[in-house]
Amino acid sequence: MLEPKSMSVTIQNDEQPYRAFESLVSRAYYEQHGCKFTSVIPTNVFGPHDNFNIDDGHVLPGLIHKVYSAEENGTALSVWTRRQFIYSLDVARLFIWVLREYNEVDPSILSVGEEDEVSIKEAAESIVAAMEFKGELIFDSTKSDVKKTASNHKLRKYLPDFQFTPLNKVVQETCNWFDCNYAQARK
Repeated sequence: MLEPKSMSVTIQNDEQPYRAFESLVSRAYYEQHGCKFTSVIPTNVFGPHDNFNIDDGHVLPGLIHKVYSAEENGTALSVWTRRQFIYSLDVARLFIWVLREYNEVDPSILSVGEEDEVSIKEAAESIVAAMEFKGELIFDSTKSDVKKTASNHKLRKYLPDFQFTPLNKVVQETCNWFDCNYAQARK
């Protein structure tokens, strides 16, 4: 695997074997059959039509649902930790690039840069603004902050000018979609 140094420092250790296994499978298939298969590893994907379940959905859609519920119930919203988010349409654009042009066997992480990692508080503030939430937002500093930063160095080596969609823009779009489709949204 090409990015173990950056990943082993910041990604939780229980995720490291998964990434190593993905690389081994791809390499073994290439060596045995001559076919170049690879894995892509996107970080926290989100967007319209996502799973907005608070308990088992992706982080940002779950947070959108928490804001929606807090607004409906007149309760406070409590948040903590940091993450890197990637918009589902950006992932789709990157998948197409991988299928057409990425010729390595080793996996590639599909993620915004480490410099674009945001706190859940910042993400919540973006959602609060998009949904015009009037309740109290509480940042819970008693919860652990397990850092899960992923390096996109390899992706940037191939696509140095790839423009990720700005977080606030896609948060607004996703919140609007959720609000308009609440009845049928996965939650």
